Amino acid sequence: MNLHRTAVSLLVAGLLLPGAAGAGKQLYRWVDAQGKVHYSDTLPPESVRQGHAEMTKSGRVVKEAPPAPTPEQLKARQEAEARDREAREKAEEQRRRDKALLASYTTVGELDLAERRNLEAVDLQIKSYELRIKSVEGRLAGLKKQRDGFVARNRPAPADLNDDIREAQEEVRQLQSRIQEAVQEKERIRARFAEDRRRFLELKGLPASP
Repeated sequence: MNLHRTAVSLLVAGLLLPGAAGAGKQLYRWVDAQGKVHYSDTLPPESVRQGHAEMTKSGRVVKEAPPAPTPEQLKARQEAEARDREAREKAEEQRRRDKALLASYTTVGELDLAERRNLEAVDLQIKSYELRIKSVEGRLAGLKKQRDGFVARNRPAPADLNDDIREAQEEVRQLQSRIQEAVQEKERIRARFAEDRRRFLELKGLPASP
């Protein structure tokens, strides 16, 4: 350490000798790509990535600039920042949901009532789809009967009749698909209210429901 300080002092003294190049300028210490330490009154461009230190005329370090991060370090930092940002966003979303939950309900009974109403609304949709299917299937049966009449007389069914049959069959398929989506929606409603009840009891400091 003493030898190092002596070397720095001698170098500083050399830079400050009368007539020496760069006299009176700031002194820098920097490391090249091979790890060799350099002292100079000018800072080469490559030292920006390698890191450097600014020193006083007496050799005291007043400011240090760390080496630029490697691509791997930069990627790791960006990933860590992304995880932190995602965690903050989730926490903020949870605070918003908690606030809305407590503002919307005062008892678990109110949550139960809201769940029943949501499920009943979906049940009404399902019922309307089922009634529509029954109506379309009745019309479809009549269309097929007409087509069978043409077949029985060895005559081709009109093109518009076949089109009507295909359209009716497609409508039935679409209505059945909507019923399946409605059933899935009921499962989502139950899951959402189950989580809301759990969180509501937790926020209120009440025991969990059995």
